[in-house]
Amino acid sequence: MKYYLASDDLYIEIQASVFNQIQLQAEGEYPNENGGMLAGRYSTDRHTVYIEKVIVPMEKTTSRTTFIRNTKGMEKVWEQLANDGLRYIGEWHSHPNCSTQYSSTDLSAMADIEKEVSIENPLLLIVSVSSDGLSGHTFYCYKDNKLLKYKKMVDLRELFHGLQEQMLVSLNVNRKFIDHSGSKGDATEQHWIEFLRTYLPDRYKVDKAIVIDSMGNVSEQMDIVIYDAIYTPFIFKQDGFMYIPAESVYAVFEVKQDVKGYIEYAAKKVESVRKLKRTSIGMISSGVPMAARKLTKIIGGILTTNSSYREIDTIKKQLMKLNGLQTLDMGCLCDTGSFYVDYNETIPEGIKPTKSIEDNRKYIELVYKSRTVKEIEFSDKDVSLFTFFLQLVSYLKFIGTVPAIDINAYLKAIHAKIDEDI
Repeated sequence: MKYYLASDDLYIEIQASVFNQIQLQAEGEYPNENGGMLAGRYSTDRHTVYIEKVIVPMEKTTSRTTFIRNTKGMEKVWEQLANDGLRYIGEWHSHPNCSTQYSSTDLSAMADIEKEVSIENPLLLIVSVSSDGLSGHTFYCYKDNKLLKYKKMVDLRELFHGLQEQMLVSLNVNRKFIDHSGSKGDATEQHWIEFLRTYLPDRYKVDKAIVIDSMGNVSEQMDIVIYDAIYTPFIFKQDGFMYIPAESVYAVFEVKQDVKGYIEYAAKKVESVRKLKRTSIGMISSGVPMAARKLTKIIGGILTTNSSYREIDTIKKQLMKLNGLQTLDMGCLCDTGSFYVDYNETIPEGIKPTKSIEDNRKYIELVYKSRTVKEIEFSDKDVSLFTFFLQLVSYLKFIGTVPAIDINAYLKAIHAKIDEDI
C-alpha cells in the first residue's frame, strides 16, 4: 500500500500485513479508541518512509473519545528495533464511529512529539472504525505546525491482477457450465470483445467479423477484429455476419479455450486477412491535404484461457515455425502468460514503399516474408492480461492511423463512382 504527498514529494509504503495488524487492534478495542506507535525506515533521499512494525504500548488509557499511551518500559523494545535498522516514525489511533479527520488535540500531540523525539515530519495514521469494522483511514505528516494529508496511490499490479481474476472467473465459468462447444466458444469470444471494448480508447472498435477487400475477396471469420472507428465509412451486415473493409483493420485475434493445437490454425486465419488487397488515398487533415498513407502492418495473435502445454518452449517452437503472412505478433494465455514476438525484418536494398499502392502492397509482403524471430518474450502468468493489453496499446500507437480507404475502388463492384472533391 502506497501513499503520496504531492506538495512535498513525500511517500509512504506500508505492507498489507502491517496494516492488517492495525485493523485488528482498532476493531478489537471498539467501541473505545485504540492506538500505538509506528516503526520503520527512510529511503536514502528521505522522501519515502517504509512502515514495517506496529508497536503496542505497555501502558495506555482508552475510552470512547480518548487514547493516551505511555512509553514507560519500552526501552528494550526500541533498542532491539534499532538493531534491526528500524526507528520511531509516528503514531496511529482509531476514531470509533467518526471520520478520519484529525482534531486540535491530535495536532497538539504531534507538535509535542516532534519536539520530544526530535523527528522531522512525524506521521499520524487515523483509522475510522464502526460495529461493521474498519471503514476508512488517512495518513498525515506533521510539518510547519500543520497536519498534511497523504493520498493513496493506485497499485497498478494489484489493479490489473484483480481485473485478470475477474476475467478468469468469467472465462472458467463458461468452460465449466456451458456444455455446447459452440456456445462456449461464443461466450469466451464475447468476454474478450467486451474486455477490449472497455479498455481500448474510443478511436478503436472491436467486433467479431469477416474482413473484405475491394476485389470482393474475404478473410476467414475472425473472432476479434480491432478496426478504426473514424475512417471506416461502411460496415456490411448480412445473414448474421459483419463485413469490415481491410483498410480499416488494425489487429485480428483468434480466440480459443486452450492454445494446444491452435497456433498454426490461428496463423492461417491471420494470413487470410493480411493477404487481402488494401487501398490508400490522400485525405484532408485539419484542412491540410495529406498524401496517401503507406500501408501498415496488421497485428495478428491468439487469445486463450488455458495452455495444456507443460513447457513454454513448446509454444515458442511452434511460433518460430511460422513464416511470412502467417507470423503472429502477440497473444495472451491467461493461465500461462502473455507473449510478444520480436522479429528481424530485412528488406532487400533498393526496395522501399512509394506512393504507388501496388508498390506498397509488395513492400508489406516482403516485410512479412523477411521475418525471422529475434526473441519471444513471455510475461509472468499473474499479469498476463496486464502485459498483453499494454503491449497491444503500444503496437497500436506505433501503427498510428490506418490508411484512408479508396471508396471508389469498392464502388467499381456496382459500376458507380463518387466525387471526392468539394
